Order: sequence, then C-alpha cells, then structure tokens
Amino acid sequence: MTRVLVIGLDGVPLNLIKPWAEAGKLPTLKGFLDQGATGLLQSTIPPTSGPAWSSFITGKNPGKTGIFDFLHRRRGTYTFYPNDARRRAGRSLWGILSAEGKRVGVLNVPMSYPVEPVNGFMISGWMTPYMARDFVHPPELLDELEKHVGPYRVYPTETFSERRKEAYFQASHQLLEMRTQAALYLMRREPWDFFMVVFFDTDRVLHQLWHYLDPEHPWHPSNGAVDKSEPVWRYFQHLDTSIGQLIEEAGDDVLVIIMSDHGMGSCHNMIILNNWLLQAGLLQLKDAPLAKIKRRLFDWGFTLRNAHQLVDRLGLAKHAEYKALYSVDAILKSIFLSFHDVDWSRSWAYSFGRDVGPIYLNVKGREPQGIINPGREYEEVRREIAALAKDLTDPETGRRLVGRVLYKEEIYSGPYLEEAPDLVLLPAAETDKFYGLADFGANRIVQPMYRYSGMHREHGLIMMRGPQVRRGTQLVGAHIVDLAPTILYAMGVPIPEDMDGRPLLEAFEEETVREAPPMSMAPSALFQWRSEVGYTVEEAGEIERRLRQMGYLG
Repeated sequence: MTRVLVIGLDGVPLNLIKPWAEAGKLPTLKGFLDQGATGLLQSTIPPTSGPAWSSFITGKNPGKTGIFDFLHRRRGTYTFYPNDARRRAGRSLWGILSAEGKRVGVLNVPMSYPVEPVNGFMISGWMTPYMARDFVHPPELLDELEKHVGPYRVYPTETFSERRKEAYFQASHQLLEMRTQAALYLMRREPWDFFMVVFFDTDRVLHQLWHYLDPEHPWHPSNGAVDKSEPVWRYFQHLDTSIGQLIEEAGDDVLVIIMSDHGMGSCHNMIILNNWLLQAGLLQLKDAPLAKIKRRLFDWGFTLRNAHQLVDRLGLAKHAEYKALYSVDAILKSIFLSFHDVDWSRSWAYSFGRDVGPIYLNVKGREPQGIINPGREYEEVRREIAALAKDLTDPETGRRLVGRVLYKEEIYSGPYLEEAPDLVLLPAAETDKFYGLADFGANRIVQPMYRYSGMHREHGLIMMRGPQVRRGTQLVGAHIVDLAPTILYAMGVPIPEDMDGRPLLEAFEEETVREAPPMSMAPSALFQWRSEVGYTVEEAGEIERRLRQMGYLG
C-alpha cells in the first residue's frame, strides 16, 4: 500500500509556475517537472472553488454533488445562502479511506466545514465561519495545535492596497508559515496513510496581484515599463520551500500529488447579466414607488460596486473583509436595487453566479413564483434566450460578449441536475468574467473590473512524484474528478462505481498497473450529507458578509 501526500495550491496555473521553476526560482517544483508526471487539470464549470473542491472531494460532477457555486437558492425563495459540506452529496475521499481503515489527516481543504468524524484528524478550511472554534476533529486537537504552533487562523488579516502593500506581503508570508508549521506538527504527531493540506492563500494573492505579473494589464503600476513581479514570486519561493519541507517530512516512500482546483489569468471587465435581462424585458421590476426610486438611484450610480469602491478608498476593506464589522449587509437588498424589487409574476429569467454566466428560467413548480411551464414551453423559452445570448454585444463597443452558450445537460449529470443553471454562457474574451453573486451590482452591462485584477481560468495543475510514478510523463486530459479515484487506486482501495472520474493510470509505471489493476466497489451512502439546513442564520450572514466584501458576491 502506498501512502499519499496531497498538497493543494488553490488557483495556481501551470503556466505561472513553470517559467519560475525553469528559471531556478522554485527548485522543489522544478523537481516535479523534471522527474514526475505533470499536466493541466481541467476544473469544473464554473471553475470556482465551491464546486471544484466539492468535485475533488467526491470524484463527482456538480450534478451529483449538488454544489454549483458558492451559494444556493433556498427552496421556496429567491434568496441565496452559502453552501457548506452539509449541502454536498457524495461520500468524501477521506470518508471512504476511513471506512477502509486508513489513517487520514486533512488540513484546510475548502468546502469541508463542518468537519466529519474521520479515522484520524480533520481541520476545515475556506467557508468555515470566521469566529468558529468547532472546525476541528477531534475537538481537543485545536488547543493542542495552538499550544505547539501558536494561534491558528483559517483566514488572512490583510487585503491588498498600494498604501498597505508591505503589511499585506508580511501578513501573507506569516499565514503561509503558520500553515506550514501546523502541517508539519500534524504530520509528526501520529502515523498516517493519507495526508492533505491546502494553501488557499495562493488564490487570494493571484486574484489581487495579477496586474503585478501582467505588464499589459490596465492596472500595472508602471504601465509595463518596470517588472513588478518580484513580491509575487518571492511569495511563491516561500511556498516552494514549504512544499519541500512537507515532502521531506513525509519520506521517500510517499506518492506526492500537487494540484490546484482551477487556474488564474488576467481580468479586465465584468459582464452583468441581470442588466441585460432587464433591458431585454426578461426581468421586470415591480410597479411600486420604492422599486421606482431604487431604479432611479441605480441609474444615477447608487450601486453596490460604487459602494465597494468607496470602502476601498477609505481604507476600510481590510476590516470589512476579514473582521466582518459591517452590519449593513443584512439590509443591502433593501437599500440597493435587488431581487426584492423584481416582479417575478412577469419575469422569465434571472442570473445568479460568477465567472461563467449562469441563467435560470423562472419555472413553475421549481421557482416560488415561476411562470414558465415545464416541458415544451420550457424548451422553447430556453432556446429563445440562448439565441438572444449568442448575439449579446457590448452596447458601447459592439464587440461580441458571449463565446458559447451551453445547456445544462451538456455539462452536468446526476440527481441534482434540476438545480443547475438552465443555460451557462462562456465569455468570448478571456479577460471578461461574469459578475459576482449579486443581483444588480453595477448599472451597465459591461463594467471595468475592480478589486481583482486576476480571475479564474478552467485549467489548474497536477504534479505527481513518487516511487511508482513514471518520470517525465506529460498528463493529458486530466480532470479534477480524476484525483479521488487516482488516490484510491494508489492506496489499494476500490473505487466507487458512481464516481465520474478515472484513475490516472498513465502516471504510473506500466508494471505497477499490470500487477495491481484498479478495483471497483458499489456506491455507498455512508456519511453522505445533503441537507437544506446548512449554516445557521448567524453563520450564513457572516459567510455572506465576508464573501461580499471579498468581491465574490459582487
């Protein structure tokens, strides 16, 4: 049986790592490029952390996990709440390993709160409520960990701004070192068969500092005249050192997998689909005095985006993002134009979700005030909206905004297909992204991006190295759902038949695969969460506040 160490680097693309590694800046990762199996890793649609990590955890597509974005529409309402692990269907990788008697250690994996009882330990990651202390199994481990490595934090303490960039970089390095020391302590604490740690802060650094890496980005501090990338690759040098420490601690007989849930790239503009739906008459506002006033203010620029920019200019983003001091978020929908002001009895479609452009039809029996009959009428309306979307252009420049329009059946399969967006729009330009998990965040269809200069791309990375891995192998066509079955295969555990992924056998020596072919087992519902309960009201509000201030909700 092979022990496995998985190191997750959230949001890190291979085309960023490779040049730095080849230039000698990242010696640990250079060893993987030279001596391991490496390649691109296809993410989910959308390529965002909520659905992507859920698919990693289960080996299943979002149609089987039920996780399509950060938030979900609460049944019987047009209100959206954060997802957590209780909303995810499908057994977790570490749940399967625990049931097979393997000792597991899981640290800082996104979308793993609340923690589940495992044969070993578990500490949840991103989407854990900020003030929670119940994110550790067994519960007494947190006090022990803090006694040996100091205060443990899930989240960073600084948001990037040019005025506070030194404090930002210092805080980023401190969080990285804290996570590394926590992982090393836990690796040494007791024997393990499977150990996983995710460095989520890589995603935040690349979101907020991509313009430092791209001389052609409109935000580049010197308009491309000076190379500003050093603070970023210095951070990744520190990360490379941390990875080396973890690998050394694990030992020579361990299969090491380094992976990212999605990639990252330059972003210039955001597309606000609900504004297009309003203009096209597919969304209708209430004929009420308050809705009319809010619409007039909206047209004048009283928008969530402008409020965010004011907060940033006042230097308050740090506190809003991480300390959740804003108490006004609960009434944002009452202040700004929102779905509260929509006349659903006359509305055909709405959008909610980020990165790609999801469109939901207002269907009878599914939405609380649906007007579209399932069946023939649904298909006719969906085709009409798809045709309109293909012709969507920027009103100011005339350029085409949509590259492809996908039907949900082309992307997803499984028992939760009905909850998926009915249409998914992919942008025509890589530097365009669909805007946030907000109702109406800005008052134009196309707006310059703010807060984040980098946004997600569909390909992350995978690197594998170990005693049975073929040296110098280029992995082609790997998908994030393939990692769970690959890990189970490497550890000699049968693969559940309902997983969508496949073991990446091409990464292993032919003799290894010949002598130990993959085994399968029947699906099992053991410890399979799927609940409408999710977060408490207080936890959901706190998570939503933090996501909104981070820019994830517009």
